[in-house]
Amino acid sequence: MNKSANSKTQDYTNRDIIIIAVYQLGGALRHIHLEDIAMKAAELAPRRFCWKKYPDQINLESVRITLKNELGLPKRRVLGSIRDGWMLTPDGLSWCLATGSGGDNQTSMDELRREINRAKKTITFGKSISGRGGEVSAIEMEAFLRVNDYFTARDRRERILALANAAVLDSQLRLVLSNLREQGFNGLEVKNE
Repeated sequence: MNKSANSKTQDYTNRDIIIIAVYQLGGALRHIHLEDIAMKAAELAPRRFCWKKYPDQINLESVRITLKNELGLPKRRVLGSIRDGWMLTPDGLSWCLATGSGGDNQTSMDELRREINRAKKTITFGKSISGRGGEVSAIEMEAFLRVNDYFTARDRRERILALANAAVLDSQLRLVLSNLREQGFNGLEVKNE
């Protein structure tokens, strides 16, 4: 990291640095492992997450506690756990985009746009946007979410959160998700893991 980028990270809290790390690692669409977040955070803000006695070593516990503390906030920017990994919430993605703190993460933005385009081609999207959300079948909803009966609860949550994050970039998708929640489709809420 160059000197000017390093001085810019001094304006951010430790929690902010962690959120930026999750974003830069693709955490808007998938869970990111704690150790990967720690490495990226150390790259973004050298020595911030290091041991005092051994400043060349990253303190994994410091990163974990910072992530866990974010869970206690009313507008949490990440969700996750040590076991499942960590992922941005729509609030977290919105924060990264609004502050420009995530840098140029074109790959993630392209993936989010592909997810928007894919969702817009589904029967569920078409029915919901035209006011017929009550006609959406369970199979159509699974196609919209890209899940099936073989998905674990973690993988299902990841898909729902990825779709909610994609909706940050598209007002029509936000409207569809809101309409589907109002129609009573359970499981579309972004919940803590």
